[in-house]
Amino acid sequence: MMDILTTWLFLAFVVERVTELVLDMFPGIREWYEKAPDLLALALSILLAFGAGLDFFGMFGIPFSIPYVGIILSGFCMSGGTKLVHDIIEWVAGKQKELKEDYYM
Repeated sequence: MMDILTTWLFLAFVVERVTELVLDMFPGIREWYEKAPDLLALALSILLAFGAGLDFFGMFGIPFSIPYVGIILSGFCMSGGTKLVHDIIEWVAGKQKELKEDYYM
């Protein structure tokens, strides 16, 4: 069970970092369409799920009669986790900045 959670967190982290990198490289994307970051994260998550053959539902013994549904839904689940990972990274960065400011004052 821990391996599944670790895999999910790692891949959500990868998707979050790649999404942020692409958005930094092309800053106009956010102005073009406000949901672009979410769509990019979803597309990357599904791509990674297919590439890794990641099917969380299959891991839990929940088969689907339609091929690849489990992989696609796993990509959706993973893209939802990118927001959590992003929030954690932002919180840690804020705490680090706060500690540095307190240290140098």
